[in-house]
Amino acid sequence: MIENPSSYIAFAADEMLEWEFIAELLQRTDCDLLLDVNNVYVSSVNHGFDAHEYIRAIAPQRVHQIHLAGHDDHGGYLIDTHDQPVSESVWALYQFTLSHCGDVPTMIERDDHIPPLEALLDELDTARQIHAQTLTVEEATA
Repeated sequence: MIENPSSYIAFAADEMLEWEFIAELLQRTDCDLLLDVNNVYVSSVNHGFDAHEYIRAIAPQRVHQIHLAGHDDHGGYLIDTHDQPVSESVWALYQFTLSHCGDVPTMIERDDHIPPLEALLDELDTARQIHAQTLTVEEATA
């Protein structure tokens, strides 16, 4: 299994978009993806692309785990730090990701500035609520 990165610079020699590369890599190698939704969001802000387009390009059956995390906002760019709460924008992208991928296990990452347990449990409750609501809506429309 591989994980999509967060990125901060673009390379002049790029021949394809990151999500096209990841989709092709998954297909050619028969590999699965740990989809880090915060990384998609951070990179989308840093490079000015549509995060939904990135998610839609990934084959849902290849996604075996979703990661959520926080980031630092530095005005014109974001840094994936895993030391902040999950942002509202990432929660919204998580909901979109679940509607695309279906029932996928999710983990919230926190590497530094660990808050009190109650704050972590609140984030877990938010993830569970979004997961349940999204899958219920998907089942009702299927």
